[in-house]
Amino acid sequence: MTRTLALASLLLAPSAAFAGPGAFSDTDFLLQLDTVRAVVASAAAEPEAASWDGVPMIAAADAGPVDPARPMVKELLKGSGIPESYVDAAFDDPRVQNHEEIPAIFDRPHESLTYEQYRKLLITETRIAAGVKFYKERKDLLGQASARYGADPLIMASIVGVESSFGAARGKYRVFNALVTQVRLMPRRQKWAAKELAELLKYAYGDRLDPHEVWGSYAGAFGYGQFMPSSWNNLAVDFDGDKVRSPYQWPDALGSIGNYLARSGYPAGSADFSRDSRIWKAIYAYNHSDNYVNVIIDLRAEILARLNPSRS
Repeated sequence: MTRTLALASLLLAPSAAFAGPGAFSDTDFLLQLDTVRAVVASAAAEPEAASWDGVPMIAAADAGPVDPARPMVKELLKGSGIPESYVDAAFDDPRVQNHEEIPAIFDRPHESLTYEQYRKLLITETRIAAGVKFYKERKDLLGQASARYGADPLIMASIVGVESSFGAARGKYRVFNALVTQVRLMPRRQKWAAKELAELLKYAYGDRLDPHEVWGSYAGAFGYGQFMPSSWNNLAVDFDGDKVRSPYQWPDALGSIGNYLARSGYPAGSADFSRDSRIWKAIYAYNHSDNYVNVIIDLRAEILARLNPSRS
């Protein structure tokens, strides 16, 4: 499986365009974190096919005026209850555009980082201090999510600290455009991206949202917890009870992370953070990277030490 071969080198390494850890920004890191997630999510997809469920697979060079995305998404949404007119309106919207730079971002060369390099990049004084502030400001909400789903409050806080720098990194792409670009310009990702695009429309239609006003990363992840549309549809919760699952509102974002961890086997009340523990495996399900799991656990420990200095 060719995509899995890339994982070893994609584990959050800097681009060759950067001089070293000092020149490697948090935003650049988050872009590469998203690349790992997208590669893992699509690892099982077939790399190439002449057709897909009766819909031609059209390479960008041969596409001409034919858009492969619309028929593929329509096929996926058959029987979903979403009208074709809704799909057509989404594709006909003047805000739809390709981002020509996205294929190049996926193709950017990487070199592996040791865990110490990875840790140094993510567990900084700035992030630890931000984590302490975040926890103090949202202690009650974290406690409520923990009580309902069983996940440790500081594990949930550490996840949003890594995924979105505690909400500071929101993404600069319309998720619709990020995904439609992959369908149109990246033949090897057409099937996977089309499925995620269909899931985005399910989310927007069900929650009565404008599908073009969901913003996120170039790979299509969005929200403070950086969910892909399929994961959001399956695991997101309306934690504040306002009838909308909002990826950029803290109650729903933290509740959804808690639910994701719980559904991945997180053991309520456990304090066993050792490798291959149930907690470790639940975090690994969130992002399939050993380094990621270890840095979440280590960031939790650093934040806890600041909150309870007498115990450190």
